Amino acid sequence: MNFIFLDFDGVLFNTLKEAYVLCRYAYNGTDYFDAINKTEYEAFYRYKFLVYNSWQYYYIMKLLSKGSLTDNDFTSEYKEYLKNRDLTAERDFDEKYYSARTELMRDYSDFWNKLETPFKFFYEIEKTNYTPIIVSKKNKTAIEYRLKQNSSKIHSKNIYGKDELTGYRTKAEFINNYIIENNLSSAYFIDDNSNNLRPCKQYPKITPLLAGWGNIAIGEVGKTCDEILSIIQRY
Repeated sequence: MNFIFLDFDGVLFNTLKEAYVLCRYAYNGTDYFDAINKTEYEAFYRYKFLVYNSWQYYYIMKLLSKGSLTDNDFTSEYKEYLKNRDLTAERDFDEKYYSARTELMRDYSDFWNKLETPFKFFYEIEKTNYTPIIVSKKNKTAIEYRLKQNSSKIHSKNIYGKDELTGYRTKAEFINNYIIENNLSSAYFIDDNSNNLRPCKQYPKITPLLAGWGNIAIGEVGKTCDEILSIIQRY
């Protein structure tokens, strides 16, 4: 059987609204049900590509609180924050972020369910004979919940979330280790964040594909759902 490694957020599901609701709560205590600030949300969408670990959202929110910034100023200030991290603040933010998700799943499931919707790619992958392996910085419980809700065929044993990736520097490192341990000849890795795909250069058995329907970087052009399906069907 063919193995395809997939990110979850931005590849299988549009989860940006959920991330925004969690972030504004974790950063400044905004109620889950408050109306979305359209201007701030659009900026959040624009710069989400800078994030590949949930604690990094702390710095996105900190910059958004400053008001309008040029793309260059936003990205340069963000990089400076990462050079001089506030570990206590980002840890507190991250704990609130995941605690809020747990509360939404448990106590406000109807509301939480409306925050995430499947992409076309999810349905197309479900039709294939591939073995999808999810590699995500989202917590596994939330992924399992969403897949079960959508009657997915993806087995729990093939879901590797935030905790399961602890100890690996990059997703690519984890995938390469999986390939070696399971004696695979090669595999595709589909993600909407090029920061996660660049390390694949170190591992010739991994072919990275940028999902253009996700939250890709400013100025980047990824592949369409149909283009990626055409590529992996030749695998």
